[in-house]
Amino acid sequence: MSFLESEQRIKFFEGNALGLLIGPVMFGFFGSAIPDWSFRIFLLMMVTTFILLCIARYWYKTIPNTIRYNSLVAFLMLISMGLYIAIPILRISFHTMVFWPLLILYLLVMGYSLLKREMIFQAFHMPGKSKIVLGSYVFLMILTIISAFSFRNGQELVIMQLLSENQGLIFFSFILYLGGLFLSFIAFALLKKPEEI
Repeated sequence: MSFLESEQRIKFFEGNALGLLIGPVMFGFFGSAIPDWSFRIFLLMMVTTFILLCIARYWYKTIPNTIRYNSLVAFLMLISMGLYIAIPILRISFHTMVFWPLLILYLLVMGYSLLKREMIFQAFHMPGKSKIVLGSYVFLMILTIISAFSFRNGQELVIMQLLSENQGLIFFSFILYLGGLFLSFIAFALLKKPEEI
């Protein structure tokens, strides 16, 4: 490894380690604060984040290819953030009939993404007329529009005005859940090895 590549690798690691720390910590805060604050869940998420940082540190020392290292750390970041923001709706729906369908849907999306990671990678690598990319754009556009109507209108939230406090928590948690599904869906495509591209 040349001196220049070594210098780039040090800066590269700092950026990824910082992203792996900040992203999951922020999303972990949301995941443990809704519907009500749970220090135990927050602590569990932070312990998980610390373990992921240790894994990233190990990869940093053992994987010479910076592109491969970058994609693996990005995978850890996306999969943890996706899980953390899916937790609020699972907490709210626990002990109800809705819990299992939501959990099963999340696991199915992760399983499908794992099995079809090659197809998902190719769809985003060379979009063309890919249905996956088109579907992702439509999904994100709908999510953005719904979120936009949830922003403040004066002192009140537009959609939240129509909902009670509990309904508002469910609505906001469901929006986070959809975001978590999307992050988990695209995460596994990052497991692609550079030499296979």
